[in-house]
Amino acid sequence: MKNYLITLLIFFVSMSLYSQDSAELPSKIIGHWEGGFIKDNSLQKLEIKFYNDNDGFKSLQILEEWHPQFGEFVIPVEIDSLKRISFNTGLGKAIMQLDENALEMVGQIEGKSPTIYVHLKKIPTPPQINYTVEEVTIQNGDVSLFGHLHQPKLKTNNNAIIVIGGRSCYAGSTKYDLYAKLLRQYGLTVLVFNKRGTGKSTGDCSIATVGDLADDVVACKNFLANHPNNFNKIGILGSSAGGWVMTKAEESTDFDFMIGIVGPATSVLDQQLQSMEYGFDFYKLKDSAKKDLVEYTNLMFDAKANSKSFERFSTLLEASKRDGWFELLDDTDIPENAEDINNLWVRRHNYDPKGTLQAFNQPFLAIYGEIDWIVPYKENVERLKEYFTGERKDLLNITIAYDAEHGTETKDKYVSLDDNHSYWRFFRISPIVQVSIIEFLSKYDFIEIQD
Repeated sequence: MKNYLITLLIFFVSMSLYSQDSAELPSKIIGHWEGGFIKDNSLQKLEIKFYNDNDGFKSLQILEEWHPQFGEFVIPVEIDSLKRISFNTGLGKAIMQLDENALEMVGQIEGKSPTIYVHLKKIPTPPQINYTVEEVTIQNGDVSLFGHLHQPKLKTNNNAIIVIGGRSCYAGSTKYDLYAKLLRQYGLTVLVFNKRGTGKSTGDCSIATVGDLADDVVACKNFLANHPNNFNKIGILGSSAGGWVMTKAEESTDFDFMIGIVGPATSVLDQQLQSMEYGFDFYKLKDSAKKDLVEYTNLMFDAKANSKSFERFSTLLEASKRDGWFELLDDTDIPENAEDINNLWVRRHNYDPKGTLQAFNQPFLAIYGEIDWIVPYKENVERLKEYFTGERKDLLNITIAYDAEHGTETKDKYVSLDDNHSYWRFFRISPIVQVSIIEFLSKYDFIEIQD
């Protein structure tokens, strides 16, 4: 997952450095367009808003098939002397030509074989938004949590949900959060906030414990419980390590439902050991590296914070770079010095959700990726089925996203079908993620859906 995030970071950096041409953008381009990428017999939808601001010509690109993890980018636009319009996309650089009379734009992604074509058509400005987005600040002791409350103008059941992210200390965009964008369309109020020490929130994420982050979530729950809207039900959605945070928060409050997106049902120790085993196979490491990897994993939990332990960490890290298992480690798995051993992420977040999950008596949805080696689904599904027994069995809802990794993404590839048919499957977030969330919320009447 670390490589995946680094790749995305490089992508965004490259976007910000992309140069702009001084050519004037035709007025007919400014506005909203929709269409898609076309490769062989497949289509991936693309929406673009072209606009001009003080920094030049821009495009707000929306790839809904990449939601709710990501898929909305602001990208500079160039026009050359031949009136060719070019801009980067999630699939590469698009070179386009405009039909000013028909208000259509056609082109292709540069350097792709087979060719990926791009076709866009201008559409009217979308109708007025049916929601409000309000800045909020929530106090938890000395920590101020900044975020946004997304409120649909049509509140069918007047319910709310809190969205919390995974392990990393990234702020994210609370104003434009894609889970909020999805859920508010169904009448659900959504609270998204910057993790402590990120964005506009105070505190220090680098030393925060799972208890600290859970206390922040409880403060958010109390904010909603005391809101003038008098919400009927309040739930929570946690991604990856956010699954531990939401179950830890449940120890101090009562959620009306929980949604885990690749959230572990196992303890942090078990998850690390399972991830080590699956990651070992995923990266096709030599057997000689496994002993070192096992030792390093145990050291993260058990080593004393002294110079001897730090020296052993350093020796194993050198071996990890030589033997190919360094990629299995997160930055917060690597101590900077002897004292920092006690500050490793697994120690600050060492937690087992067993007791909370065994006692949780409300609807629970767990979504896992079929080929996720970070939070492998088999072990977690087994654990959940052990925890939800008897009458509570009907409260447990499990979805396995076919061919999906830890980000619930499915990679692009050719897929063979019956009778010698095949198609090109574009990179996307597994569609079952959105489908399962909405079906779950509808099943238990947290939202209303019109047939």
